[in-house]
Amino acid sequence: MQKKQPPKPPIQKSSGNISKSTPPKSTPPPQKSSGGISKAPPPRPTPTPSIQKAAGGVSRPPPSQMVTALERKDLRDQRRQAVQLVRAAPTTTGTTSGAGTAAPTSMADQLQMEAQQFSSLQNHIMLTSINDELEDITSAANSLPANVENLRGRGYVFKSYLEKKVETLTAQWRDLRPKVEEAARTQSQSLQMDAANIQNMLNRRQSASVALTALAGKVNAASSNVRGMYDTLYDNILQTQQQVDDVSWTLQQAETASFGFLPTEGPLEAVPANWKKPDDKDGVEGVLILTDQRLLFEQKEEVATKKVLFITTEKQKVQTLQWQIPVLHIDKAMGSKRGFMSKDDFLTVTSTDDGAFLNAEGQPMYVPGVGGKMTSLDIHLKGETGEAWQGHIGRAKSKEIEKERTTPVDQAAVEAAANAPTKCPTCGATLTQTILRGQTEIKCEYCGSVIRL
Repeated sequence: MQKKQPPKPPIQKSSGNISKSTPPKSTPPPQKSSGGISKAPPPRPTPTPSIQKAAGGVSRPPPSQMVTALERKDLRDQRRQAVQLVRAAPTTTGTTSGAGTAAPTSMADQLQMEAQQFSSLQNHIMLTSINDELEDITSAANSLPANVENLRGRGYVFKSYLEKKVETLTAQWRDLRPKVEEAARTQSQSLQMDAANIQNMLNRRQSASVALTALAGKVNAASSNVRGMYDTLYDNILQTQQQVDDVSWTLQQAETASFGFLPTEGPLEAVPANWKKPDDKDGVEGVLILTDQRLLFEQKEEVATKKVLFITTEKQKVQTLQWQIPVLHIDKAMGSKRGFMSKDDFLTVTSTDDGAFLNAEGQPMYVPGVGGKMTSLDIHLKGETGEAWQGHIGRAKSKEIEKERTTPVDQAAVEAAANAPTKCPTCGATLTQTILRGQTEIKCEYCGSVIRL
């Protein structure tokens, strides 16, 4: 970006935004509905307008089809649960009567139950679930490079370690998979020999209850042994996919935000949250967004605009920036646990001085009913810990995050902020506003003059 370039337009608002016009007097004040947003990505997101890249340029939309880490974990849990349900046939010949005593059954019934149990073991003997997991790991590993590339195309310039991490994981899996497949074949062949013996027993109409019990144990042991070869790598691949999912969700919040970002300003993290606004007992539902220069809270919730006999009949979506603060004006960001059994995650943000918390118009925020400028905020995080966000903000404030950039900061923007005037050229007053990188103008708080940078 060149110096004195006119400000770029903010990103496009999402279609659900409401206007800031005052509702008619006959309309009752909005009341919030219960619940909030979730950090889990939508099952299949539609392309949305992209934010301005930190290094400049227009980005690609997110992929229309992307299997998330959560979806892969759910599938893995289902497969493993199926294996854990493997049980041997009953060893006692009999059924339970209505009086709770064992009633004898025929040998034919017992053999039928054993045959059914043996049939249920067939797929597990072939270690089918192992082969399914190998395919899933391969799919996850192969998708990571494209998913990371997509994040870069959408303008995410941090976490530069992702490319190297993905490269290492895919190489490790490429080397490990043939060894796992060979181990699975060896285990399966051994299980098939035991299964053949059981099949012969059942063909001769002999009870195989003890052998079935042993086989079920061997199936579980074989599955566990083979999984032990790749579980650590599997977890690392899913953990990396989760990092990609989190960044994608953060970008989605930025891409659909109701406010604009500064040129060269890059989003870092985002999380669903509830701002404990002093004059609102329910708090404000929305999203907490951290960039390399600001911490912002955007309200995103449905409010009741009409009620009949205490039942909500009309709702309206509210999406608007509630407050912002430059990262360099954050004195402390402290995470804590509260509520029942200390299960709720909170973040308390304290400013370095009065007037650091700004509203959507860039004016200082005041404590409702008190009149003093706001110096601290309480936020209930939903999906991440306060300690994690304490770390995120600390790394942004200390500039540690700059070491993870994939593209350098536009030096013209840095110089423009550093060389900003300290006095108003119109009225001569000393300017006290904080100039952020990428900012193209400031307004004198005394005479109202707009000063181009």
